[in-house]
Amino acid sequence: MSCERKLLDVIGTRASVRRFRPDPVPDEVVERILWAATRAPTAGGRENWLFVVVKSEELRRSFHRLLVEAHTIYAREIAKMPPERIERWRKLMEEGMYLAPLYIAVYIDSSKLSSESGSEAFMAELVMEIQSAAAAMENAILAAWCFGVGSVWIGVPLLVEEKFRGLLGLPPSYRIMGVLALGYPQETPSPRRRKSPEEVSKIV
Repeated sequence: MSCERKLLDVIGTRASVRRFRPDPVPDEVVERILWAATRAPTAGGRENWLFVVVKSEELRRSFHRLLVEAHTIYAREIAKMPPERIERWRKLMEEGMYLAPLYIAVYIDSSKLSSESGSEAFMAELVMEIQSAAAAMENAILAAWCFGVGSVWIGVPLLVEEKFRGLLGLPPSYRIMGVLALGYPQETPSPRRRKSPEEVSKIV
């Protein structure tokens, strides 16, 4: 894929990838992905985000083990899957699903929020920071696909946030917003059908 493709083509053909080839993502492509992330809109122009790029073999394996743990908690406590389905899903992950040559963990620094903790203003400010991080992650996903690099947005690390923070050596004020697993897809993904704009919009 070329970055000369039209933006809507990139958006329309992108789909989540859960199985990746082991080929590394070139440094220059990683740099462009990070550049795209930093061009996202950011609340108050504060750029209160940190992109932790996980590339080393040892750290990626540890990272993946935490992803398996987090997904298992999600399956049991949120998705309410039956035990046999959880075990099948866990086995698929242990066999390599979500194991990527590159991860980008996205954080915000909660110590930079100016409102009083627990107040209504604090919650609004926190949501604005979350929105900024989400916009950056979407930019990164689209830029990656422009270069043929597939991705999947993973939210379950929030369920074991302290373990991820400890693995990456970050202070307690850093809150994880999500993880992007990135790499060249084992197979070309097929976009899923989505509801039409008419089904989910209202013009007033």
